[in-house]
Amino acid sequence: MSASTARDRALAARETVITRYRDDGETLKALAAEYRVSDAWLKKQLTRWGVPVRGVREARIHRAQQRKPQ
Repeated sequence: MSASTARDRALAARETVITRYRDDGETLKALAAEYRVSDAWLKKQLTRWGVPVRGVREARIHRAQQRKPQ
């Protein structure tokens, strides 16, 4: 899959990507790997879409909260 095809696929799945990142807590790195785009490109897209990107500290806290048994 070419880079532009992978990017087109990620752009077409915009709402899904946003929901999975913001609401479901998936990592930027995992989503980028799934859509076969770079972390930097996906981060730029999330920013363009108005989604606050988690910093390293926030990501660690978020992951720890996701792991806690409910």
